[in-house]
Amino acid sequence: MKKLAVMYLRLSRDDGEEIESNSISSQRELIKAYGKQHGLNISCEYVDDGVSGATFNRPSFKRMMGDLEKGKIETIVVKDLSRFGRDYIETGKYLQKIFPEKKVRFISINDNYDSMNADANDTHLVLPIKNFINDSYCRDISMKVKSSQQMKREKGEFIGAFAPFGYNKNPNDKHQLIIDQEVKGIIETIFNKKVDGYSSSSIAKYLNELGIVTPARHREKKLGDSVGFVGKDKKWDAKMINRIISNPVYIGTLEQGKQMKLNYKSDKRIDIKKEDWVVIENAHKGIISQSIFAIANEMLLRDVNSRGIPGLFSGMLFCKDCGSQMIRRVVKYKDKTNVFYICGSHNDSGECSRHSVKEDEIKDVVEHLLNDFLHYNERIYHHALRQDFNSIEFKAEVEDLLQEKKKYETLRQSLFMDLEDDLITEEEFNRFRASYALKIKEISVQIENKNKIMNEVQEKIRNRQWLIDLDELKEDGKLDRKRLVYLVNRIKIGEEKKISVVFNHMDELNALETLIKQAQIKEKSKEGKLIAFPLNRVSSDEVVCHG
Repeated sequence: MKKLAVMYLRLSRDDGEEIESNSISSQRELIKAYGKQHGLNISCEYVDDGVSGATFNRPSFKRMMGDLEKGKIETIVVKDLSRFGRDYIETGKYLQKIFPEKKVRFISINDNYDSMNADANDTHLVLPIKNFINDSYCRDISMKVKSSQQMKREKGEFIGAFAPFGYNKNPNDKHQLIIDQEVKGIIETIFNKKVDGYSSSSIAKYLNELGIVTPARHREKKLGDSVGFVGKDKKWDAKMINRIISNPVYIGTLEQGKQMKLNYKSDKRIDIKKEDWVVIENAHKGIISQSIFAIANEMLLRDVNSRGIPGLFSGMLFCKDCGSQMIRRVVKYKDKTNVFYICGSHNDSGECSRHSVKEDEIKDVVEHLLNDFLHYNERIYHHALRQDFNSIEFKAEVEDLLQEKKKYETLRQSLFMDLEDDLITEEEFNRFRASYALKIKEISVQIENKNKIMNEVQEKIRNRQWLIDLDELKEDGKLDRKRLVYLVNRIKIGEEKKISVVFNHMDELNALETLIKQAQIKEKSKEGKLIAFPLNRVSSDEVVCHG
């Protein structure tokens, strides 16, 4: 078998400003010229482009070592040691042990090293020092890159290799995401179908039937075969749908820094705790609204319809006693069709009770309660608009509390003088001091709570994110899927057809109602009555009940 002289070429993104001088073509030309000058017939090359020298887990390098093990290679030529590798321990192992054992000649042109005529000092002293310098360079570059990437994350800049499906990198700024208009509609369809009650598998089936391109295929189409996704993810599946729905990038939020490399010498990545992720809201323009995102992700947690067209209440009905989802049943008798729901736990195992209720009965109750809730929502919002939460009266309440707090702080301070002048005993001193401290703490909490509530509600009133399309939803008063999922979190079915509804955004409404009542506690209507917010409230979260 004829043995070959080969060249090994490597370029890394870490080479920074040296990228031009270290380019693959530059290395190739230098080695060819050297071979011609020294009578070497270099007939093969191995190229790793864009791979760090800190690791030897490189495709072409591994292929070269495989050929070396088969006895095909006699000589390896590189531009310099840094192109061969930057891990001084691993590099030393190849140069001082593996290559000599395999009788392979190694030439590093710029280091003026040729193992065929090198002495012991060159191999065992000079080269290790150069390898150590290369390793230190790699470590330094790794730290700088890591620091730079963290700064970019914290500034809301996208640092991923590929833009997520639905987005492109801005051609003028690769760290900024812009909407990919070509597939924007696919993202909207996925979220809308999930909100409508379709299962993830049925959404995937729908996209496949339409021949919609998958994220991997779309990326391959845009970037070519080099991205390494050829042959993968040819069809949509439930996991793809779930990943898209759970990704906040589609509301403009960047979540980055979820993983990190074990160290600069290893390709292994370790997960980072969620609380340590870098999360930046409004980093780019979202494709869907926050409300749609929240509802779709809530539906993701529920066992929604897996076959056919979902019903109006798909994923919305739960047994009040055991918490399991209600099961839809259709009974046909002659020309009549009855649709009713029973407890899922009772249906599966006989546990709990049937909690049977007809779908039409649920519709009537929920439609009535939705209209009441919209009226309540509208009234409380208009009261909030009329109320000046920055009014002199409200600020005066906080100012009064501050003055009261200052009074008790002065009294507490005067206790030291009273004790020194023997006006009070030490026992009285301790008792009064503890009493004043408790009073100061209570007042501080009141001040903090008043300011917090006022600031939160003012922000919510300004944004009005939680009063979702109120005018649109109350137009015809008819119950449909859109009205249902936008306003209702879940519907609970109890014994004797007792139906209770848990609405969305009740935390905000409760806070707003509390603030209005605090600010207007003395305000009365023309009839001399306090402001009323009529809802049959069961609890702060289970809002209304019928039955």
